[in-house]
Formats: sequence, structure tokens, C-alpha cells
Amino acid sequence: MKYIKLFMLMVAAILFTACSDEETYNTDATSVVEFEKTTMTVKENEGMIKLPVKITGKRNGMIRLTIKAEGVDGGSEAAAKESVNGSEGDYSITTKTLVVKTDTITSEVMNFEMKVIDDKIMNSDRKVRFTLSVEGAKLGAKNTLDVKIENDERTVYDLIAGDWLLSYSEIQYDSEGNVKQNEDGSPVVVDRTADVTLSVIADDDSPLRGKQVLAYTSKFYFALTGSEVPLSWSFNYSYDEAAKTGQLNFNCTSTETVYSVQGYEFSWQVAKNDKLADGEVKGKFTVDENNAVSKEITFNPNDVLYISASNMFVPYVNLKLQRK
Repeated sequence: MKYIKLFMLMVAAILFTACSDEETYNTDATSVVEFEKTTMTVKENEGMIKLPVKITGKRNGMIRLTIKAEGVDGGSEAAAKESVNGSEGDYSITTKTLVVKTDTITSEVMNFEMKVIDDKIMNSDRKVRFTLSVEGAKLGAKNTLDVKIENDERTVYDLIAGDWLLSYSEIQYDSEGNVKQNEDGSPVVVDRTADVTLSVIADDDSPLRGKQVLAYTSKFYFALTGSEVPLSWSFNYSYDEAAKTGQLNFNCTSTETVYSVQGYEFSWQVAKNDKLADGEVKGKFTVDENNAVSKEITFNPNDVLYISASNMFVPYVNLKLQRK
């Protein structure tokens, strides 16, 4: 039995090991190699992309496929930059050479792989051109492939979206409902964190696009239940293009933030004239010279965010969002 296993391993090695130059190239004159298409459009956040190459005609030996990548300035698209060994760039290539033993393969389509890199920066769309060369077959008419990389950060609104860590401090009360105080008179707090995803409205025709960001947290400790509960809220934002500064605000309006969890009816509110009311807890962000939003958004330390539930409430201070 061990000899059978050894033989199978040897066969696998022969089939999948790259061929040496001494092996016989394909000699059938009908073999043609070309890209399946001449243009592709991909999103900046798509990750790994397949670049399909088609082999047609009879096959009787080895074919070596090679691609060359070059950024192309397409007018509205800037030339894409290749990332090599972890350097900054718009894309990277797993391998630029495929050696195919054509008489052992069953599919006529081979794939090069391109990894698209999401830079989280507002910029123009970019373009890269792949040029195909071949040994052991004829090169078909579709020997170039232009790939357009669409930028997914079209506005500051889109840039804000994504995964964040919310840190906050929960003010503590004694058994009589009074705020516990430290020796210096400051309130006693318990520091907590919550995983938050800011999601955008994808519909370009929606009147709310660019006006509101919805946030959902999968881990928010709520003292009234003594456990973590799934809570959500909404944010609104404003941005000064000239100053490269903006505001991201907790949107505390009862009409938009009332919902029920575990038998409690929740709403987010602020304090006004010693009463809980609608309002905002304001945070500030900046945009740098590369049009990247700051990785930390700190909210006004004088503002208190209240979560009100069934005539009870818990106040939170020291609010801060940090990009994951």
C-alpha cells in the first residue's frame, strides 16, 4: 500500500510542478492563447480578481503564459500602481507566469490572479493594462486586457463607513440613585468598548445618501439588563471642503431612535434644561492631504449621551471612535 501512495505522490508532483525548459513545448499549429475579454471593471474593495486566459485548438505539450502589467492614464482614470513586496500600490499580482502542461488539463481557461488594494482614500478611478505573451502556441487577437479599478470612497460619507471601536465611560450610581463621586468630585465611571459598524446608504438616488450614517453595535453593555444587548443609532455629518474638517454627530431624536430590546423601549437622548430631549452629541474629524479621514473621532467631552429605557436612563461620557 505504501508503494501505491508513493506512486500517486510522484504522479501529482509531475502534473503540478512547473515544467523545465527541457520539456517539450506544444507544437500543434492550431493552438491559440488569448484573454477571454479585453476590458474589465472591478471595485477597489473586491479583493482577489481572476484574469482569465483562454486556450483553444489542439494541445500536445507545454505552453508558457506570461503577463506584463503597466499603469495606463485613461484620461478620467489615473495610472494604477503595482504593489511589490508590500509596497504602496493599487494592486498586486500573485504570479506573472503560468506554465501549463496542456495535454493534462481539462479546462481551456487558465487564470492569473490580481489582488485589488483598498486604500481607504478618495481618489480617481485607476487603470492597469495587462499584455499577454506566449511560448508554445499562437497569440490571439485579445492579447491585452485593460482593468479599470473603481474607487469606492466617492465622498467623505463613504470614507466614514466601516468598522470602528467605540470607547465610552458609563457613569455609576449608588443604591439611592445618586451619582457616585471620586475624591476630586468627578463622577465614578466604568470604561467600556463596543464594536461598531458604520454603514452607508448604497442607493445613489436616496435623499438620505450623504446625509446620514447608520451605526450598529453587536456588543454594547447595558446596565439596566446587566448584559450586552444589540443596540443601534444613527449619525449625521457635515463637512467643510475648504478647511478639510467635519463633524460626525450622534443623532439623538426620539422619532428615529426608539426601538425595543428585551422588553425595554430604548431611545438615545441628551440633557437640555435638566431634562432629556432630542439633540446631538458632536464629534470632530479631519481629512489629510491624501483625502483620508482621521482614524480617531473624539466627541465633545462636555456632552453626555443618554440611553433612556422605560423611564430609566444611563449616561455615557468620554465618547470616542477609533478606526479598526
